[in-house]
Amino acid sequence: MNNIMNSLIRILLFSSLVGLLFSCGDDKVVEETTPYFGVAGNELEQAFTGASETRYVTVNTNRAFSATSSDPSWCVVEIVEDKVDNLKITVDGNGGVHDRTAQITVSSSGFDNVVITVTQGWIAALATDKSHLLLTNDNLTFTLKVTGNVEYVLELPSWITEKEKQANGTHLFEYGPIAPGERSGNIVIQSTGDDPGVSLTVPVIQRERIKKVASWLFDDPADLTKATMGKALEMVRNISYNPNAVFLSVDGPTESNKAVRIPVNCHFLADHGMIPKEGQNYVAEYTLLFEFKIPAVGRFYSFFQTELANTADAEIFVRSAIPPTIGVGATGYAGGGLIEAGKWHRLYLSFKPGDVKFFIDGQQFNSSTTSDARFRMSTAGVILCGGPWTKKDDNEFDIAEISIWNGALTLDNVKELEGIE
Repeated sequence: MNNIMNSLIRILLFSSLVGLLFSCGDDKVVEETTPYFGVAGNELEQAFTGASETRYVTVNTNRAFSATSSDPSWCVVEIVEDKVDNLKITVDGNGGVHDRTAQITVSSSGFDNVVITVTQGWIAALATDKSHLLLTNDNLTFTLKVTGNVEYVLELPSWITEKEKQANGTHLFEYGPIAPGERSGNIVIQSTGDDPGVSLTVPVIQRERIKKVASWLFDDPADLTKATMGKALEMVRNISYNPNAVFLSVDGPTESNKAVRIPVNCHFLADHGMIPKEGQNYVAEYTLLFEFKIPAVGRFYSFFQTELANTADAEIFVRSAIPPTIGVGATGYAGGGLIEAGKWHRLYLSFKPGDVKFFIDGQQFNSSTTSDARFRMSTAGVILCGGPWTKKDDNEFDIAEISIWNGALTLDNVKELEGIE
């Protein structure tokens, strides 16, 4: 009897355990199969700035879902598998001038659609096709293209002028030449209207190096005033002294380089083309080259004259001393024994206030600290190869080359030009 009772008890306990297990299994199945779908309320409004950006939103669901954008041209939506933040929203930069809005509709079968509203602001923007400008005297105009989504005005340095603006935002500017050196400024592009705080600055630098600006070689017997660089010379005769004086074409230092013979009391008038330094109305820094030959010693020969009325002394002479020297009272005379009659010489005269240097045939033979105003050239020009008419202390001599640089050359410069190491 006891055995029967024990067997019944075991059967009841086993049945209870099996029932309990099946009961738990049914609850699990119910939990796993209950559908859910939604987006947290604080994620239903997505506000973006005007820049491009990507964000992730969580769609809480255990069901398949889809998502579409009302304007995929700028607002793109993508479902990301196996990730909690399973909805990717990407917006492009807003290049317009107004806010824009799109709706992302998230759908799942058996549930109401969820709508995420995406708004994007815009950014006032200005841009240029050049980040900076480096200008020279070689081309006195330049362009700058401005693009943007706001109206703007330009603030220019005083030495730059706007000539025109094209429909595509390209501005054309002009400026004046400068003496060797540099000047700088900024072009400021400033927005107007509702967004006055947007601006862009383009630095501008104008530089000019020392370079040859004028040259005459006298190789054409039919036109002895022709320039190889710069403008043609003007022949000037002293009507009172010899109105019929003739500038002659003669042999130069080589067969390919002829020369001109300057008559007594005559000269060339040259437009040197140099630019004064800012704030000055004269040119004080320059270099002159004369390739010359004198027929005899013991006479004066005048190289140039800055006083265009030609009533005062010329600035630099070959002096009548024997042996001949070169200079003037303000610089002192030097170079005795370096000049020979009937021989070609190349004379460089380098002028800078307080630093004057003379070179002949590639070697320096004189220097001076003079700042005498007599060496200042007028912007109207300079007299070449002639002395004062009132004194008539110039004489006939031959010139094969005259060249002008717009700054004071150094000994190294001269040696390089003359091919001397």
